[in-house]
Amino acid sequence: MQIGKICNYQNNIFSFERRLRPDEERDYRENTLQRAFDYLGTEEVAMIIHGTSYPEDNPNIGIGSPYGKTASMLIPFEMLHGFNSNQLGPVGVIRNAGQISPYKSTVFTKNYLFLDFNELTKDEYANIISPKTLNSVFNKVESNGQNYAYSNFPEAFANYDYCIKIANKNFKQKVAEGNPNALALNEEFKQFKKEKGDIVYKEALFNILAKIYTTEDFLKWDKKDRELINEIKAHNPNAINRYKQLVNRSRDDFDAYIFGQFLIDKQVKNNTKFRKSLGFKYISDLLVGFSKADEWANQDLFLKDYRMGCPDGGEYGPQLWDIPVLDPNKLFNSDGTLGKAGIYLKKKLEAAIQDFDNIRIDHALGLIDPYIYDKNSVVINDGHVDLAKFRANNISNMYDVDPNGNYKRIINEIIIPALKEHGIEKNYPVWEDLCTDTPTFNYIYHDINHLPGITQLEYMRAEQSQDQYDWGLVGSHDSDPAMKMIKKEWIKSHYAWNPLYLAGFLNSNPQRAQKRDEFCQRIAQNDKEWVKAKFAELFLTCKKIQISFADFFGIDKTYNKGGSENNTNWKLRLNQNYEDSYYQNLSSDNPTAINMPEILKIAVQAKADMNVLKRAKELNVSPEELNEKDLEAEQILLNLDKYEKILKEKEL
Repeated sequence: MQIGKICNYQNNIFSFERRLRPDEERDYRENTLQRAFDYLGTEEVAMIIHGTSYPEDNPNIGIGSPYGKTASMLIPFEMLHGFNSNQLGPVGVIRNAGQISPYKSTVFTKNYLFLDFNELTKDEYANIISPKTLNSVFNKVESNGQNYAYSNFPEAFANYDYCIKIANKNFKQKVAEGNPNALALNEEFKQFKKEKGDIVYKEALFNILAKIYTTEDFLKWDKKDRELINEIKAHNPNAINRYKQLVNRSRDDFDAYIFGQFLIDKQVKNNTKFRKSLGFKYISDLLVGFSKADEWANQDLFLKDYRMGCPDGGEYGPQLWDIPVLDPNKLFNSDGTLGKAGIYLKKKLEAAIQDFDNIRIDHALGLIDPYIYDKNSVVINDGHVDLAKFRANNISNMYDVDPNGNYKRIINEIIIPALKEHGIEKNYPVWEDLCTDTPTFNYIYHDINHLPGITQLEYMRAEQSQDQYDWGLVGSHDSDPAMKMIKKEWIKSHYAWNPLYLAGFLNSNPQRAQKRDEFCQRIAQNDKEWVKAKFAELFLTCKKIQISFADFFGIDKTYNKGGSENNTNWKLRLNQNYEDSYYQNLSSDNPTAINMPEILKIAVQAKADMNVLKRAKELNVSPEELNEKDLEAEQILLNLDKYEKILKEKEL
């Protein structure tokens, strides 16, 4: 087979696609894409791909992982096509297969389902699990003939629980036998427990109790267990005996949980070293909420009766997120220093930054003026919140809850200083300001701190926000992929998607009026061309870009349908043959994946048009009189055109 000709056999059909040859890759990445980025002023291109949406490893645990072998192979592929970072979701522990949202995960610990068990067969991990064991437990990954797959969380939990107990048992045995690799690993384990033991021990205990009561809702537990941590802190001998009883009775589960946290922490750090060697970034996600385990272990830091939500829930009324709310009266002490809740919030941010290169601040409103409700006032009638009995408001309007206005101080006195301590300037993070704003929020966020937000072109025109915003995207992890968006009537009639606007904005030079009119007709008549125009608008106007993995790979499924419950939310992931699928899609008769040079070509031409208008204005002449060419843009456009066509080729 000749270099550059790839044959794939799926569903009894041979398909050939032209992909970049080794001698073309550098020219494509450095001399074509990068020159276009530099011309446009593009600083970062991040793929939105949450941890479980990564391709599965072999053996297949049931979900993807941002730290496994397959993830390490995805990164060079992404870099080739212009990405320099990934926007992950929260990476904390989820315990319940029925509640798999990463935004309900733990704050301080890592999702153990991300563990790469293949690594445990190696000397670095003292060979604490054998390939034979893995082969007997895990299913081999098989292609489903699609460019996506769905995670199997029940399978993942079962696989993990079984294998980590075996690994922990073997580890203990090898340490007892004096195995040198096991002893070296044990020294690392001791250091981990010294640094993070207190938090991990509490979560391991919560894990045991949640299994005993078959629920994570600790308010449904017996009082002695509901208040166990507080009683242990108070040195209550009965509570201490209860703790010992629980641990001894469930020793395997308790020890395995702690050991699993050590292993995933070690693999995260190894992955960080690998990414830094490539110059590729991972962006963390500071979830606005807390898990049940976090709340149980720190009940004295939270308001007893209030939960955070969102006033805009559509026809069913406000969204009831059931997120615990930190007690505003414990955020700061009377002398201005951080109170216990303030210290806890700072540690939460620091935990989210650790082993990451940047951070997304989820639901910024929740750190300034959260919408909170009294959970005791919630009455549901026919699926709707009974507003007559419902007590809720933004906290700035609830003086009895936050009499000193302490939530207004969080950004300036906790978040920004903590970011600075870690070398992150306040404008660098991805500030998620796409929320119902309030006067208090706007004053602190915009007027005082001038914080950047997100341009979401699903609802916006970039021309209206390009001087105000930093990060931009068409759709987020809560959006439909763009090729599904464009099918909706409200999208087609929305001012942000107006073909006349897009055609004029992307073809502003009057010398190219005919091209503009042809462009307008083309996008108005072809949904794929319409979507391309929207992504070109994104690159033309935003310095930092985010693109969902579903959009880039042309997947027509939605990762999470925001504000709703369904059986596919949070489960979508790449298949293991993502590279084959991507190139096959681009070379097909109906491509839906993003052809990066094709998008950039539209954006670069639009930028060149704008430069002509700017130059003509400076010289006080018409564009027709100027008669100048942008030679830099012309060369970039030639290169982009070359590789756009290469990626569309069918080689037979």
